[in-house]
Amino acid sequence: MTLASIVTASIVPFDPTIAIAGVASIFLALFVAFVTFLALAPVISETWTEQLHATPNDGPTLEADVGDAD
Repeated sequence: MTLASIVTASIVPFDPTIAIAGVASIFLALFVAFVTFLALAPVISETWTEQLHATPNDGPTLEADVGDAD
């Protein structure tokens, strides 16, 4: 073994593909947890449901007003 291979083996003790798969697995788990939170939050919390069913404030609408031109 040469000195370069010993130093390289101590810096990268495993295959980089395993590291990428590990990081991807962690981010996938975080994403699934976040989506699950968004799906279950209205069921668990009443205040969350109130926030989701807010009434609009005089914003633009898709309905035509009487004064609109054709």
